[in-house]
Amino acid sequence: MQVLVLRFDYKLSTKLEHDSKDLHLASSRGNETPLPPHLSLFSFEQINPVTLSEQVKSWVEQQKTLDISFSSLGFFKQNGTFFAAPVVTKELVTFHRELYSLISHLHTNEISPYLPGKWVPHSTLINRVPLTTWGPLFQRASLAFEPQTGKAVAVECWSIVNGRAQTEWTYFLK
Repeated sequence: MQVLVLRFDYKLSTKLEHDSKDLHLASSRGNETPLPPHLSLFSFEQINPVTLSEQVKSWVEQQKTLDISFSSLGFFKQNGTFFAAPVVTKELVTFHRELYSLISHLHTNEISPYLPGKWVPHSTLINRVPLTTWGPLFQRASLAFEPQTGKAVAVECWSIVNGRAQTEWTYFLK
């Protein structure tokens, strides 16, 4: 599986990573290594990262960094996922839609939750939390969470293998 993601500046990444590690430790899953902090843009069952790079490189390198503000926590019941929720701005939605228009002809294996109009931007803190720990873990996350601001500074393509991300390429925003 390949994923296109937005990566954050150092300060914001460090804070989100700390929050994620804290929840992993509290859930007795401290030995897991979560994915680096990010916003998933699109996901593909199988696509050649070089082909994807050729489609987006020049466009991405002309895009400005995006202001990102995480103001709340969220939860996806289906996967037992806790996440930091960004404020959905016009700039973020426009960035996502324009990127989609560049790659839409490649989407034969795309996973639909990332399509424009269905996309729920979020930065996962922890996945697969057992039902019995939802309440205590959400309480812990809520007490520890502080609104945060920063910048989205890069687009990366990852290949996900056995729950680990291998970076295929990175393009920095202006």
